[in-house]
Amino acid sequence: MMITSLLRPNMMNDTSECSYEMLKALYDYEDSSSERTLDFKTNDEFFIYRDIGDKKSWCLVINQTGDKGYVPYNYVKTIYVKDTHVLEFLEKCLSTVQQKLDKNDNSSNQYNIYETLLKRKKKFKQKIAYNTLDAKLDTLAQCKMTDKSLQTETLEQKLNEHKNEWSIFLKPKEITVPDIYEVVQQVRNHTGLSYNLSQVAVSVVIQNLSKLVDEPGKSGLNTIHNIIDTFPPTNATLPVECLENTKDGQSMLQLLGYLTEAKEDSQQRSWQIYDDHVQIENCLIELTSILKNADPMVINHILKVDQYSSINSLLEYYQMELRWVIQKRLLEIFSELCKLNFVVVEIIINSILPMELARDVQNDKDDFNKQIILAEFLTLVLSVGETLPISCFEYMNLDFVTKILRDIEDTEQKSSTDEKKAECMINLLLAYNLQFSNVESNITLSGLAQRDNAKVLTENLLILLNTEKDPVQILKLKKKPKNSVEKLLIDILSDPKTAKLFYVNDIEVLIDIIIRQLLNIPSDEMARTSYLELCKNVIFNTEYLVRGHKLSDLNDCLREIIADDSSCTKEQDIFIIEEIYSKYPDSFNKT
Repeated sequence: MMITSLLRPNMMNDTSECSYEMLKALYDYEDSSSERTLDFKTNDEFFIYRDIGDKKSWCLVINQTGDKGYVPYNYVKTIYVKDTHVLEFLEKCLSTVQQKLDKNDNSSNQYNIYETLLKRKKKFKQKIAYNTLDAKLDTLAQCKMTDKSLQTETLEQKLNEHKNEWSIFLKPKEITVPDIYEVVQQVRNHTGLSYNLSQVAVSVVIQNLSKLVDEPGKSGLNTIHNIIDTFPPTNATLPVECLENTKDGQSMLQLLGYLTEAKEDSQQRSWQIYDDHVQIENCLIELTSILKNADPMVINHILKVDQYSSINSLLEYYQMELRWVIQKRLLEIFSELCKLNFVVVEIIINSILPMELARDVQNDKDDFNKQIILAEFLTLVLSVGETLPISCFEYMNLDFVTKILRDIEDTEQKSSTDEKKAECMINLLLAYNLQFSNVESNITLSGLAQRDNAKVLTENLLILLNTEKDPVQILKLKKKPKNSVEKLLIDILSDPKTAKLFYVNDIEVLIDIIIRQLLNIPSDEMARTSYLELCKNVIFNTEYLVRGHKLSDLNDCLREIIADDSSCTKEQDIFIIEEIYSKYPDSFNKT
């Protein structure tokens, strides 16, 4: 859905002279009970300031005297007028508002209306220019089609006469990166394919066309193919104008502007004149589609142009908005933006949004779908391991961890719904635990220490470790945080109080995994140190040595690591192994 244009050409008849919509009063209307509505007389005309898709309630308009307000749809009708009529109307509005400003009516509202009218007038003039150009091109094309049969013979004769003469002046056009970028964008605009698939489509077409043309034609096609093979383009090869002028870029600006306007429309929260949630939701759906399918360079450029103020505006809108149907769409937009730009992640982390989400996770216990969406987004934000503001821990406290553990453990696990919830909450706990570098102040461990069992959590942690999966590594980051599964296991096993949550069989399975990984991990990878730390905690804080499962194999692994001089973490590894040897010399030895 594209936001309804403020001055819309009649798409049923693009060639009609009267092709622009305005509103005209059918009856007199007066409402003294509200300052938000406009009084009017029959036949008064209105400029559409903001339309409503369902046309069942109200429309925000500007009248001929430059006043802005709402009019009821059942008192007006849509009329189609010439472009000159619209321009005259806008100029008359501007003149009236200017007179009010000259009389020292310097209210911010009048200034805003004046600036808005100037912008609308400018855009409308540009639209007229484009439509005029399109009409001329259509007329020219029709004339050419009509005269084609008459001119063919003469044209061929003239071409033959001047062939040699023209060949002196005609030079092949240099094909540039912006040219091919525009082609890819046009494919996206006309097919609805994503930017990446549009790029593939152009490449495939060029590759196959080169098989059908003669040698002179292949040269240009090969040039295009070579250029598209270098994509994505860089800032050095693609001017910013190419990004700003894309359909996605323009649509994104328009949608963000509309959402900012909706956020600032305080009357919609204090005195709701119509239900706008469908229109706003459609706007959010379209913005999400752009974020998923457009060129990331376009999206990041649009965000940078206003120094990410649009992100702060959307965050404010989320806080003001009470309707979950809209909040849910905003979270989806935040998710897509986080995947595209790490700056957005940092902005969100330092906002109050994480705290609000943590509060809602604890309060909205009965809404399963909402719980899942909140948990998944909070997991994404926490997965980067960046330190949260201290205020966030007002809600991300021991009660927060207790609630998560209860959702993981105290479900019957009989349905896919239960399993889905447990999985989401385990991921949230993994991401949350990245906040704590110090075991003594780790709230996750405090919550676990209060429990007698954590069977679902421990089983899932072992499965994740065995499959070498970190479910919270969602974003592509230059600097990856610690593996969340390894970290949580190391933390739990660092204290006998929480280590007791693992059964004897769990510990033996864990030892099997540790031995396998110590043998398989290359010596130049940091992960080996994590597994050694995990091994040490198992030995120190559980009853592993009572049964000594595969103790001989474990001893052999430790000796091999000591003898390995190529390790990039040799000092840390030897330090951990020496700690083990020192504490349990009877069970572990170097020889």
